[in-house]
Amino acid sequence: MYKVFLNDRLIRIGAPENSLKNNLVVKFDEKATAENIKNWFSSFINEDLKDVFLATPQPELFFKLFRSTFLEYPAAGGVILSENRMLFIFRNGKWDLPKGKIEKGELPRDTALREVGEECGISGHQIERQLPSTFHIYQSPYPKTEGQWVVKETFWFEMQYGDGELVPQQEEGITEVRWFHRNELDEVLANTYENLKQVILFYRD
Repeated sequence: MYKVFLNDRLIRIGAPENSLKNNLVVKFDEKATAENIKNWFSSFINEDLKDVFLATPQPELFFKLFRSTFLEYPAAGGVILSENRMLFIFRNGKWDLPKGKIEKGELPRDTALREVGEECGISGHQIERQLPSTFHIYQSPYPKTEGQWVVKETFWFEMQYGDGELVPQQEEGITEVRWFHRNELDEVLANTYENLKQVILFYRD
């Protein structure tokens, strides 16, 4: 099943038999087109639905078609661990994980290492493994594409802390970099983004 967030709203995409009892189910057959998806999304953004399931007989192909109807600005970030602790940044009033846009010609893992170093002030951190990506939708703030809808895939990598003093990258709006023990993650979950919760919950005791 694929999950795509729009702020605190969730779009699930999967086979019909995987829908949940409380989901509103919208059915798309194998003949669904990009135009069908655009029309549905135009209606969805003007409704109050929090959780919707898009049922399709070919989830993987449908998800590719779904993504093709949006601009894509991929990003990458890190889950930094050290002795049962996770590292978070505080930005725009919420706890967040360090991440940033993938630059042209850059591999996701290199972006993640760079962004963690820049946003947290640390060095020597090393990737242990790649984690599942998250997806969220937002409107582009950039002048050439302002207002257009974007689906962002964020590639996540689990990392081990190296060294260096924690220094928030203030020019990026980061006011604090802080370690949380795994048994303190409820504090983070109470004030973070919906699309990050599935990443964080994987590590909570």
